[in-house]
Amino acid sequence: MYNVQKETISLWQIFVLILIFTLGTTVVVGGGAESKQDFWLTELIVMFMGAVFVWFYYFIVSKGKNLYEIIEETCGKMLGKVITFAYVIYFFYICTRNVRDLGEMIKITILKVTPLEVVVITLMFVVLYIIIQGIEVLARVTELFTPFMIICLLLVFFLIILSGEFNADNLQPFLAEGFSPLFKDIFPLRITFPYGELVVFTVVITSVSNLKYVGKVSVVSVLIAGVLIALSQLVQIAAVGEDIKNRTVFPLLSASREIFVLEFFERVDILVVFILMLGIIIKVSVFFYAGLKGLESMFKIPYRTYVIPISMSIPLFSVLNADNIFEHFEEGLEVVPYVLHLPFQFAIPIVLFLLTLLKNRKNKKGIEGENH
Repeated sequence: MYNVQKETISLWQIFVLILIFTLGTTVVVGGGAESKQDFWLTELIVMFMGAVFVWFYYFIVSKGKNLYEIIEETCGKMLGKVITFAYVIYFFYICTRNVRDLGEMIKITILKVTPLEVVVITLMFVVLYIIIQGIEVLARVTELFTPFMIICLLLVFFLIILSGEFNADNLQPFLAEGFSPLFKDIFPLRITFPYGELVVFTVVITSVSNLKYVGKVSVVSVLIAGVLIALSQLVQIAAVGEDIKNRTVFPLLSASREIFVLEFFERVDILVVFILMLGIIIKVSVFFYAGLKGLESMFKIPYRTYVIPISMSIPLFSVLNADNIFEHFEEGLEVVPYVLHLPFQFAIPIVLFLLTLLKNRKNKKGIEGENH
């Protein structure tokens, strides 16, 4: 008989996992075509929405059953397997997109003549090794590198300001067109990326040893990440202006290249590469683990069985997803939020939540009827 191997992580580890996952690529990539110079304010508004989302995801699994167990319980075995498989494909697809993000940035910055295939395969070897070791090792790796990532991020902000590249005039005028442009950026793009992606933690949260405090810890983690994301957007806009920012794929990278302090500090763009690299490794690992756990739930075979064959396909599809970086980002910004993110991040979890409430109410009435 198949037995699920119990892996546990601490509250601090789920805190850093959610923090780094949320920061991920968000602090580096651009956005805010509608909000323009007010995009930092957009990020602050959506940060509070993200806190609500992560609390909702926690509430769904707060009884100790993960996403796949809830799907099977509420939808039955046959339909449950179909929905579970859909989530597996979704999680693996997001893996391919994030792997492509890092591959493109590495090619732009430090390995310009290296084939994209080599970069993405190398990245997946790292992810493969971490996930074979298990969620506990992933949590410890995140715990180890979190201080370095936060310090590097704050150091880049500080050096941009110190170098004189920070121009507050680029943040003006404030709310020139009111709040309407902000909400155009919020829905659907900013609610789905990165905060809606936290739906993946409905698979991970149940591994936490002290489950009852996870909701509060998750909310605090999201709020801290949101402040850092908003600060990053503010610094980017002030440093390069909203026009250049919106025409640049990695605006924080462009801003960091302008740093020249005391004729000594320059070319700190390598710190931005490190931030993105670490963020994507953690993010891909979480999505990869969640997808593998879905296969484990479907076929009752330990998820480590699938690690090697699936990890070989991720780089392949990350390259085949788009012909070039512009097509890759266009697909991610205009198609994926509507076709994939909204259904899997919100529609299905809300339906599962309502079905669970309905089932619990029926069970409660049945028990009360028996007592009478």
